[in-house]
Amino acid sequence: MPRVTAGPPVLGELLPRWACVVEMYVDVPVTALYDEERQLLAPAAVERRRREFATGRVCARQALTALGVPSPGPLLRGPGGAPTWPDGVRGSITHCPGFRAAAVAFATDARALGIDAEPPGPLSPAATAALTTAAERGALPSPHAQVPWETVLFSAKEAAYKAWAPTLGPGRTLALRDARVRLVPATADSGRMEVRHERGELPRLEGAYRLTSDLIVTAAYLPADAVAGD
Repeated sequence: MPRVTAGPPVLGELLPRWACVVEMYVDVPVTALYDEERQLLAPAAVERRRREFATGRVCARQALTALGVPSPGPLLRGPGGAPTWPDGVRGSITHCPGFRAAAVAFATDARALGIDAEPPGPLSPAATAALTTAAERGALPSPHAQVPWETVLFSAKEAAYKAWAPTLGPGRTLALRDARVRLVPATADSGRMEVRHERGELPRLEGAYRLTSDLIVTAAYLPADAVAGD
C-alpha cells in the first residue's frame, strides 16, 4: 500500500504492506475540516490544538483514499473518543509536536491497528512507576544514553491501547498498565515488539518501534490471519 509523507517516513516503515500510512510534518488549516468535524473541537481549543486535530483528520482521509475507500467523509468520534472509521476499515491517528500521522487497513487484513508518536525525551519517574511494571523495566534492553526505553514502553502501550480499544464491549475499560510490552531490538534505534494483555483477555499484538533524533514511533497490530488464541 502507498506511504505518503511530507518529510522523512518513519512510522510507515513499521507496518506491513497491507497498511496505508500518511505522515505530515506541517499542519493544515482548520478550514480543511468538515463542519461536523469542527463541531468536535472544544470552543476554547487553542489554535495549535485545532491545527493538530485538522491535520490528523486530513492524514486519515488521505490514507483512506489511498487505501481505496471512495470519498471518505467526516471522521467523527465513537463512544470512547476514537475516530469512527468506515465499515470494514481499521485505523489509528497519532500526533506529537511537529508530527502527525494516520494508518488504515482493511479489516480483512488487520483485526486491530494502533500507532503512536512521542517526543524522544525520558518519561518522568512517577509516570514510569505508574504506567509500567518492575518486570517490564527489568526486561528492557541494556541502558543506552540515547534511548529512553521507558518512553518507548509508554508509546508501545499507547499504540496497543488504540488497537485494542475498538474491540472492547460496552462498559469495559482498559488502562495502559494492563498492557505488557516486550521489546526486541534489531538495531540500535529500531526493533520488534510484542504486547499482551495482563490477564490474557485480549489478543496478543505484534508490532515494531523506531527512534529518530526527533521522534519515538510505535505500531501495534493484529493481522487478520493471526491464529486464534495468540
